[in-house]
Amino acid sequence: METIDFSKVGLKMKELRMEQGATQEKIADALECTVAFISNIENNRAKLNLRVLLYYANLCNVSVDTFLDAGRPGASVEKEAAQEAELLRVFQTFTLEERDKIIKIMKLWKKKEA
Repeated sequence: METIDFSKVGLKMKELRMEQGATQEKIADALECTVAFISNIENNRAKLNLRVLLYYANLCNVSVDTFLDAGRPGASVEKEAAQEAELLRVFQTFTLEERDKIIKIMKLWKKKEA
């Protein structure tokens, strides 16, 4: 059986919660628990329970697997490979001229972030 790194699960929960603009206070109110408990869950100082996990998945519009996969060794490598395969499939549907434009846009985007 695979071991799950719950510190990474908690980090993913925090990351997606923040992307949704939700506060720990909002989550604590909804789950009728303390903010400290939510903080402890996100920081792997308390045991995660199914009720909390389901609430976060619902809030963030993702499956529970999104959080659990974050804690699985090798899951990020698998995801990266799947993303690259999808990118290639989509990229191959464009003409050579469109591909050149896409590459230029990607390079500009990356340069802008640096």
